[in-house]
Amino acid sequence: MRTNLFLLTLTASTTLLLSSCGSKATTEAAAAPAAAADTSATAPASATASYYTCEMHPEIHSDKPGKCPKCGMNLVKK
Repeated sequence: MRTNLFLLTLTASTTLLLSSCGSKATTEAAAAPAAAADTSATAPASATASYYTCEMHPEIHSDKPGKCPKCGMNLVKK
């Protein structure tokens, strides 16, 4: 009985993990052009000294507040 419960829990966890990884890859692919657009600003670096980023995904940068395209968290000012 305990073995069956363990295997069921393990299977459910693995399925959940794999299904979330698949959606993350799709989200990353969709977010890649947006992230590239944010870094291609024409303003000099001194004018854009502050930016907004996700605490969980520091590679995400934006010049205005908003939500992280990967996880949906609020972007914080740096």
